Amino acid sequence: MNDNHPTGLHLVTTSEQADGTCASTDAQTQTPRWFTHGQDLAFLALKAALFLASTWLMAFGLPLLFFLALSGGDLDQLFWQVDNLASRWIEADAVRKDAFSQLIQIALIGSATLILIWRMPRFLADLNPAPSGSEQEK
Repeated sequence: MNDNHPTGLHLVTTSEQADGTCASTDAQTQTPRWFTHGQDLAFLALKAALFLASTWLMAFGLPLLFFLALSGGDLDQLFWQVDNLASRWIEADAVRKDAFSQLIQIALIGSATLILIWRMPRFLADLNPAPSGSEQEK
């Protein structure tokens, strides 16, 4: 066992050798800086796209959840509510359709914004994890 590591585990990174000295910095073995920045950018873009997509799916699922709660979980009543909404949409004139459409857009954007604000701290924490052994983990 190593006296510095009571568990006997010692992690060696690619820039270190087992004896603790730094490995040679050969230009052929190192990744170019622009490539690592590109990898970081691709990772951030993928995480952000997944975060936004899941937020929009949650926002679009809220009306379904509302109608399920309204119907008490009974599918017959759920489809009756949807049919009622659809028949009123068909019978409405253009002004009422436009007003309802704007109301739905405001509700969806507002709910998506609230969900985004609610989920943002977790998203940022996933992108910037606390270093091991820090006070935040204890």
